[in-house]
Amino acid sequence: MIKASAWPRVLWQTPLIMWGVIYAIVAVPMQDYLMLAGYSHSQLATVVLVATLVLTWQLRRWQVWPADETTPARVMMLVALCLASGFAPAGWRNGVDEIRRWGLALLVGYLVYVVPRRWQDVAVLVGVLVLAPLGEAIFALVQSVRGIGPAAFQIANSPFTRAFGTIGQPNSFAGYLNGAWPLVLCLTVVAWQRRSRWVWPLLGALVVIGAALLLSFSRGAWIGALAGLLVILWLVGGWWRRGVALIVVTAVVVLAGGWQYVPAPFGPRLGSATQIFSAPDIMRDDAQQRPTVYAAVERAAQFKAGVAMWQSAPLLGIGPGSYTRVYPEFARQGWLISRGHAHNAYVQIIAEQGIVGLIAYLWLWLVQWRRAWRTTHAGGVARWVAIAACGTMASVAMHECFEYLQVNYLPLHTAAVVALAGVAMRFAPTVREEQV
Repeated sequence: MIKASAWPRVLWQTPLIMWGVIYAIVAVPMQDYLMLAGYSHSQLATVVLVATLVLTWQLRRWQVWPADETTPARVMMLVALCLASGFAPAGWRNGVDEIRRWGLALLVGYLVYVVPRRWQDVAVLVGVLVLAPLGEAIFALVQSVRGIGPAAFQIANSPFTRAFGTIGQPNSFAGYLNGAWPLVLCLTVVAWQRRSRWVWPLLGALVVIGAALLLSFSRGAWIGALAGLLVILWLVGGWWRRGVALIVVTAVVVLAGGWQYVPAPFGPRLGSATQIFSAPDIMRDDAQQRPTVYAAVERAAQFKAGVAMWQSAPLLGIGPGSYTRVYPEFARQGWLISRGHAHNAYVQIIAEQGIVGLIAYLWLWLVQWRRAWRTTHAGGVARWVAIAACGTMASVAMHECFEYLQVNYLPLHTAAVVALAGVAMRFAPTVREEQV
């Protein structure tokens, strides 16, 4: 545990390039707020991160960094993006922005693993990964409680609106939190086990983030969070593992009709979650006459358009970032307006980058999961950080079955949390033994 009096020295000794990584992570919730020179903070973070890389090379003549087993998968992702952009039927221009966004997330995940030299550097990163989503959640809760937001965001007949934060859309906002809460939960458990004074602040942060996730009213996010919780309980083991079956049975009962006994507005929202899988294939004009299934039918139409795009260019796709551009060619049943994505990350990726891009994406997930899984067999803090990484991957991966979360630089936070599993393993002995 770092003493309060030692924090100034710790921050002063933090590597220069680490500040570039921190800015990139914090820039995600900052989005377009307080823009500088007309650029979003995520765009500026790209420049800052590259600048710190150059300065690190100039000042230190490049230090020897530890080997990262995920590097081949990261390179493969970039190669797939470049190939899909270069041979895109819809043109290569949209691919440039996508390469920059994906490239920044891949770079952040790599740097989080290789840059930390001391366990204090890891502590600084962890603090940022907790405080950034906490601030976003507080901002969103104020919005929701005060009823701030478009009329479409209003929750049933209540005075509240769906939480959307600075990100602007409830589903994307919830996706950001799904990449954050597992780490906060596992850190809370560690603090409780050690009877640390941080247990109550961390518990408070967990409650705030959980409340914001709940008020996002994102059904896909709720299902994703449930998947993440199940993975965490399973990895913790012991009698906690027995609770997995109970939670699964409860979820099935609720979705099968038990939602009618859940108080409104949460009950009806849970009940409508199954419509995603049973949406009728009807014209848009007919769907407008059936408001209870309108959203589900629209999602299905966007999904099927994405599948059709992939079928038209199965190997390399239509081109990164080209979904909306080519959507009119694949629109069906009168659904002529694109929502910007296929409401499924895997369909979106295979549509825009082809089978090559999807394989590269799944390969990266696999190697990161394998590294985190190995670290769960360690002891102390390292084990809990790895469990958090696994829970994060499960939560985000399940949520991506219902939403495309590769927007607004959201993967930056997830990439950093997942990379912590490898960092924790490297610093496991010192994290347990050293004091500042």
